[in-house]
Amino acid sequence: MDFKKAYGAITVLEVEIRDFANEGYAVKYDFGRKVISWRDNYMWNNNFTRAISDANSALINEKLPASGMLEWMEGYNKGLTDEYGDKTIIPGEWSIKVEFKDKTRLKSGAEQHFPKKWKNLRYLIEQTTGCSFTLR
Repeated sequence: MDFKKAYGAITVLEVEIRDFANEGYAVKYDFGRKVISWRDNYMWNNNFTRAISDANSALINEKLPASGMLEWMEGYNKGLTDEYGDKTIIPGEWSIKVEFKDKTRLKSGAEQHFPKKWKNLRYLIEQTTGCSFTLR
């Protein structure tokens, strides 16, 4: 996969984190419709859908490739969790789904084995949503 081109071809990005009680957060970026959808499984009244601002769009275009997300997603799918991830004591799991312009999809996730560069993606999500993306 040509990762430089792949980041520019993402049309939908869904990221979810959950704890053992199935509580957590999910965010969906629909770049075609230019909207962010947020789901808070701790407090249902914190759910929202809003437009992706030009500033957030520029931030995503700059920071998403730097997060290495597609690289470690592919690494996890190949079983390279020791190379790309760190086992944590946090009883939680993550999952990411990506859809590209050509309608192909990439999906990855793990339990208690978060990517080494997870914080880069987490910070980007927090900057563009204004919400904490950390399990309680």
